[in-house]
Amino acid sequence: MQTASKHLSELDWRGWPLDQVALRGQAQWKELLGSASGCQNDMTMGVVRLRKGESLEPHSHSQPETYFTLSGRGTVTIDEVVHNVDPGRMLFIPGNARHQINNVNEEELLILYVFAISDFSKVQYHF
Repeated sequence: MQTASKHLSELDWRGWPLDQVALRGQAQWKELLGSASGCQNDMTMGVVRLRKGESLEPHSHSQPETYFTLSGRGTVTIDEVVHNVDPGRMLFIPGNARHQINNVNEEELLILYVFAISDFSKVQYHF
């Protein structure tokens, strides 16, 4: 195992290709840990950002995922159950659960996400 250190400000925000935004949402993310980070290990971690009115549309993937709200407020819907999120809120999302994030507030919503998988590109999103 390697050690890793990254600061969020060192990375550029990434998003879906423009032709997929209508289906997937306007969410942007930065991968802090995983194959793109240059550190090979068994974890992938990053931060997803949603500005006012933006969403990560309903989707699922086989891997479980954990969310931890860093800043802002919004909702995360998991299998049709709506959870209000605010700073300090953790949510565990079981594998194959359908989930979505919405930000209807003025402040940016930043959520840390974690997968127990070495490579973010191995997470197959189903919208």
